[in-house]
Amino acid sequence: MEHVKLFSLMKMLRPSTKRVPLSFLWFAYKKIRNERPHWFDDKVRINSGIPPFPSKSFDRFADILLNQKRIPHTINFAITSKCLYKCPHCLYGKRKKKDFSTNQILDLIGEIKDLGTAILGITGGEPMLRLDLEEIISAASPELTTIIYTTGYNFDKKRAEKLLKADIGCIIIGIESTDADYQDKIRGKKGSLQTAINAINICNEVGIYSAIGTIGTREKMNSGEINRIYNLADSLNVKEMRLIFPSATGSWAGHTDEILRADELELHKEFKIKYSKKQSGPIVTSLAHLESEEMFGCTAGYNFLYIDSTGEICPCDLTPLSFGNIKNKPLKEIWMEMEQYFPQPLPDCLMRNLSFQIKSDTFPLTPKQSKKIIPHYRKNTPLPRVYKKLWK
Repeated sequence: MEHVKLFSLMKMLRPSTKRVPLSFLWFAYKKIRNERPHWFDDKVRINSGIPPFPSKSFDRFADILLNQKRIPHTINFAITSKCLYKCPHCLYGKRKKKDFSTNQILDLIGEIKDLGTAILGITGGEPMLRLDLEEIISAASPELTTIIYTTGYNFDKKRAEKLLKADIGCIIIGIESTDADYQDKIRGKKGSLQTAINAINICNEVGIYSAIGTIGTREKMNSGEINRIYNLADSLNVKEMRLIFPSATGSWAGHTDEILRADELELHKEFKIKYSKKQSGPIVTSLAHLESEEMFGCTAGYNFLYIDSTGEICPCDLTPLSFGNIKNKPLKEIWMEMEQYFPQPLPDCLMRNLSFQIKSDTFPLTPKQSKKIIPHYRKNTPLPRVYKKLWK
């Protein structure tokens, strides 16, 4: 994994940032020193939350941020509710209903493109269970870079080659423990760790950008398991480790004791910076870092959107609040109606503040219920630092 010198990166990005204030460029330069930009397949990768450069999806992403557009640069879409695993922390909870047909999904991808989105996260359930996955990925390209979130189940070399041909951007494989027995206990199925490792090896073999995704619970941080997962990622030649903070949602609804304190979130950030400063090994993407007030904050409902497998539109996949269903209204119309509730990014995770009010693990709340509990926007709500610098 060849690194990209920061000066060279800034020079490459200059055409996209020539109208940006110098003060923001200096701010971005200092922040990007905590990253490790690198080449992969003739494109520069900063992390999986930013499209590769150059690409049409990167141009869309930059246009949204630099021109202050309230457009979801990222949409996560659960293309199925089905999964053979039974993880206790599953964000999807018990939302089990009939999935959309291929044609319905392809029509929705057209709406997503028209909205101006840059990144499409394909999630579930287990997206690898859908036999039309390659067709879905292909339909998203080239305007959307695609990310598949998977356990590695139902994945083989033949399928990997098809996904590569369809222009998959990244595959993130979930691993919750380096202990095979404990991983199986979490997944509810034997052989789950080896299944994930096999998927990573296949990605490397065919040339797909891969990452390991894991939930950074306090138990993992305190026991050192998070370091062992990083070492496993390093040994498998994974390009990135994605560190997610736990949230009391889905099957963990009501488990507010799992929510990390501010000092524990700082450990996530320190972990990210420590390993990003290394000259080799996987880069680390920490959501506690990216979604902090010092960076992008919480962009749920502003630059981020989630669509579940039944068509419910939520601010993000962690926040089970519905603002409408695409079966009843066009995506763009629902998005525009959400503006009064999400007119700007928030300094902190929306769901961290709402967790104590949301107990359901079955469905997102109805639009009427959702609008009642969403925090009222105040004009003096502080902006996250990236937006503050950009909008100055």
